[in-house]
Amino acid sequence: MLNEWMLVAAFSMVTAQTPITFEGHENVISSLQFTSNGHLLASASWDKTVRIWDLKEKTVRHRLDGHRDWVHDLLITKDDKWIFSSTQFGMHTWDLKSAAEVNKQAQFGGATVNCVAVGDEGGLAITGGRNGFVEVWKSGQPKPLLRIGGFKSWVSALAIAPNSKQFATGTRTGEIRIFDLPSGEERAKIDAFPNRQVLALAISPDGKTLASGAYTQTAILWDTSDGKEASKLTGHRGVVTALAWSDDGTYLATGERHGSILLWNMRDNDRLVKKIVAHTDGRLGFSVTALAFSRDNKRLASGSYDKVVKVWEIAED
Repeated sequence: MLNEWMLVAAFSMVTAQTPITFEGHENVISSLQFTSNGHLLASASWDKTVRIWDLKEKTVRHRLDGHRDWVHDLLITKDDKWIFSSTQFGMHTWDLKSAAEVNKQAQFGGATVNCVAVGDEGGLAITGGRNGFVEVWKSGQPKPLLRIGGFKSWVSALAIAPNSKQFATGTRTGEIRIFDLPSGEERAKIDAFPNRQVLALAISPDGKTLASGAYTQTAILWDTSDGKEASKLTGHRGVVTALAWSDDGTYLATGERHGSILLWNMRDNDRLVKKIVAHTDGRLGFSVTALAFSRDNKRLASGSYDKVVKVWEIAED
């Protein structure tokens, strides 16, 4: 229960700023990533497109079409040369400079796939199914490297560690499992959110911590080595729907159902730095669906059910 002092402190952390705003998508924003140089921002959407936004000119530079269905995830290589985008049907490879499509991955599971995560500089894709299976795919290979079952329900969330040595899965019934790559050996199984769907997962840059959000107003952090609870982040008004770590692991951003973003300093006792009222549109219900930090940790991009992409300055007040 928040006391009066805590309420005053929390209110003082609310940040009012005018973000860079990009409009044009026709459906939910599903994934975001900045280029390494910070000049461009890519956004994936359920409208079957990826758009590349120029942050200086504040315009769309490219629109990547040709996806058969919702785009679930995207990844830009560190040299800013290639962009990978994935749907439930497969992974597409694009030349970032020209926006030309250069390769299309062999078919994934199609209608059985509920979520997709891309990692390893685009060389890896993981699909989570409605059939209770997870498949690990290597770019250019027609069949999955691994097929893992035993899930109690739909796989609803995925995360690949930045070093691509492990990945995590979450289900509609609140179970989280952590696996090693490339072996597929299970490292931990956690009854994280009993009977509450896992909505978001994100592994820290050092691979040691898994952040999770579900149909609760608390984000929970787990030790990836053994699955033990490491920390809880409280203070959300809505359920936690999106997560992102900064590139150096200093910050964790947590997005919630009613459009706000909470920014935490994870190197300072998980301190709440600020709250950004991001995607409310004057009404409730506009969940934050995607978050991404720029590589220099100075900006945070957010996307939502409102179909809008926003870019925020995140310097601590």
